[in-house]
Amino acid sequence: MPITNASPENILRYLHAAGTGTKEAMKSATSPRGILEWFVNFFTCGGVRRSNERCFREVIGKLTTSLLYVNKDAFFDGNKIFLEDVNGCTICLSCGAASENTDPMVIIEVSKNGKTVMDKVDSERFWNVCRMLKLMSKHNIQQPDSLITEDGFLNLAYKDFQGEDLSEIDASDADFRETNLSNVNLVGAILCCANLHAVNLMGSNMTKANLTHADLTCANMSGVNLTAAILFGSDLTDTKLNGAKLDKIALTLAKALTGADLTGSQHTPTPLPDYNDRTLFPHPIF
Repeated sequence: MPITNASPENILRYLHAAGTGTKEAMKSATSPRGILEWFVNFFTCGGVRRSNERCFREVIGKLTTSLLYVNKDAFFDGNKIFLEDVNGCTICLSCGAASENTDPMVIIEVSKNGKTVMDKVDSERFWNVCRMLKLMSKHNIQQPDSLITEDGFLNLAYKDFQGEDLSEIDASDADFRETNLSNVNLVGAILCCANLHAVNLMGSNMTKANLTHADLTCANMSGVNLTAAILFGSDLTDTKLNGAKLDKIALTLAKALTGADLTGSQHTPTPLPDYNDRTLFPHPIF
């Protein structure tokens, strides 16, 4: 599921309360119910826009530290994450069981003085945000240099993620301008409408990546494995694709190839797509 462009009114209220807001607004924002709403907004929106408000920096820090000791499989298998003493509250994050027709949900419980308030968020969206927090910690990306743009999308521009494992990441609409993504595992990544202008993708594995309407202008994609990737509407103007593996893709569906360097690239005819094969179309394009 994509990290969406959303700006709930509560987020603005929390930002205001943390800065120049009234004592009443601050009290509301940091009450158990206010903290719960902040957590739900945080994971629903992929992170609070410009998330450096004073009263929640500590929360993000504690969550990031906890994530160093809990991986996705362990969390989904029943391990819980506890955050103690958040304005006198205890926060418990746990994964509920999946029902027959729905994916598992993450349960957020905020307790204080024997009373508990609870809500749920989508598990995959939750872990996508957790993944970003771990990435911030690993690469020492500070809160003022937020991973969220003013429009609410992932901001990964001008970073160095060489050799990272970003497989199956959902970074639709993300800003990767001039970022170093060389030798990165991007297998199955969803990069619809992402800004990948002038990125370094040399040697990366982008098998089955979804690059629908992505901006790849001036990108260095030398030696990239793009087998079965989706390039529908993508802009490859002045892109370096020399030595790239382009099997099972339809270059003709790209928006533009003007000036693209295809020297030494491998390209085999594209078979008719099986629209019932979800592995070829990990993200709807309509």
